[in-house]
Amino acid sequence: MESEIIIVPAGFFLVGFIVYTIVEGFRRRSQAKTVTEFHGRLLDRIGSAKEFGDFFASEAGRRFMDSLSATETGSPHMRILKSLQLGLVLLALGIGLFILTDQRTFSIEATDGLVVTATVTAAIGTGLVVSTLITYLLSWRMGLFAKGTSIEQPERGETA
Repeated sequence: MESEIIIVPAGFFLVGFIVYTIVEGFRRRSQAKTVTEFHGRLLDRIGSAKEFGDFFASEAGRRFMDSLSATETGSPHMRILKSLQLGLVLLALGIGLFILTDQRTFSIEATDGLVVTATVTAAIGTGLVVSTLITYLLSWRMGLFAKGTSIEQPERGETA
């Protein structure tokens, strides 16, 4: 009876993770297909070498090249924020599981399982938060981020 405390939520988590992974895979594939088709049509419209050079010398050409070399996960700022968010969520989950083990409503075996789960979850969350902070500091120190920069947003009336 006590093992259901961990098995049932783990089963729900597993099913949710599988559904999330499948949906995210379809979304990424669709997005990559759309971007590839757009870039292909754009390159097909360039007729001569002079047009090609003029296009890539312009601001639009620079943005086009940046979009080709950009990773799928986004800018470094967004990756750092996602990592920090995941670390804080896992740390909060680990702390919540530690609080749950102090309730004394579970058997000794179930409490031992919760303590192990809480320890692993809190350790992973703490590791993600610490590694995110170190990544940010190293990136800033290496000059990858200029002071006061943020994610560029197009101004109103300007298309991206």
